[in-house]
Amino acid sequence: MVAQTDADVARGERRARVVLAQLGMPHLAGASLEDVAFIRGALVRNFPLVGCEGRLTHRGERAVISVSTLIDYAPRRRFVIAHELGHLELHRDVSQLELSLCSEREIDELYDQGLEKEANAFASELLMPTEVWRKRCDVAAPSLEVVSCLAQEFDVSFTAAAVRFAKLAPERCCVVFSHGGKVQWAVAGQEFGHWVERGQRLHPATLAINYFKGARVPDEPQEVRADAWLESARARGEELWEHSRPMPSRQAVLTLLWIPYGAEY
Repeated sequence: MVAQTDADVARGERRARVVLAQLGMPHLAGASLEDVAFIRGALVRNFPLVGCEGRLTHRGERAVISVSTLIDYAPRRRFVIAHELGHLELHRDVSQLELSLCSEREIDELYDQGLEKEANAFASELLMPTEVWRKRCDVAAPSLEVVSCLAQEFDVSFTAAAVRFAKLAPERCCVVFSHGGKVQWAVAGQEFGHWVERGQRLHPATLAINYFKGARVPDEPQEVRADAWLESARARGEELWEHSRPMPSRQAVLTLLWIPYGAEY
């Protein structure tokens, strides 16, 4: 049995790559996740679940993935299926009581606890394979337009695509989600080198703040003060690129930040 404290992101990603290799597919863009799950031994069904978005039940070689009928957003449904398939591929020996119900909070790439973290890593790699995405993220200039195109091509959510882009782009990138004029979370690539503080109020010099002030957020990326986003003293007097996009349905803004090539801070 895998202990809750032994979550291993790399293990989840490796298993997803094995599944893709065994399927003979470099990626699953355009593929039916129901068909993939069936090939791997699980029947997917819609079910009126209470208090969760996904559920895995299995006995021996037979398994059923139940997806909440309340999910009407196709990319979200695909991620839920991929998450539950991750449990099947990774955690067959774990008690079903530990895996049976997966909440909206747990089925999220940002969730960082226990077996759910492994299943999320599996789902992200299965739907957005590192080898493929590194090439797609190597573009002339980062932008949320690139992220949007990737999200549509691979049938994943805009937010999931932005997080993946920030992690895999060759530039020093970070994606920030703001709500109520404050930073709710931020995910940066390994080379970003700075920390965007959760809970901090958006600086007046950011583009994202415009949405919460009822003003227009520019459509195109613009250079802004680096210290409007970054706490580091090294960022003072420097600039970085910001591309922000309002998400009215969530009363939020998603922001892609990147540090210019050659910048020393």
